[in-house]
Amino acid sequence: MITYPVDVVNTRWSVIRISTQELVKQNQSWPRADGGEIVGLDPGIALLLHVQAADPAYDPATQRLLSAAPVVDIPANTLTFSRTVQAIPQAELDSATELDQIRAVYLALKNGTGTVAERLTRLEKVVARMIKDQYGS
Repeated sequence: MITYPVDVVNTRWSVIRISTQELVKQNQSWPRADGGEIVGLDPGIALLLHVQAADPAYDPATQRLLSAAPVVDIPANTLTFSRTVQAIPQAELDSATELDQIRAVYLALKNGTGTVAERLTRLEKVVARMIKDQYGS
């Protein structure tokens, strides 16, 4: 149920065709500057307030948030946006860890730390990673 006056500054709205459940317009501001009720509104459409649901708890080291399909609630005049948790595949986690290690090696090379032999060994690792990334295994 829409309460008036609508907050025209801090709200976004979508227009849905009730018979087909088709979102006709999305991310719109309220059409009246005073936030008042729209007179003569087509009864076949509904205005839906954009609502952002709280994000679920997750571990950013091993999981990521993905946008879920918005949930339409015509009686409540809301379009709720939420996110779901997805586990990051192990191969991607391993690759990120390896890349972090390569970055550390590169910074050590750049800063000139270690003996010449150690720096050459590190350089070899960086070049091998670059070749692998460019041309595959």
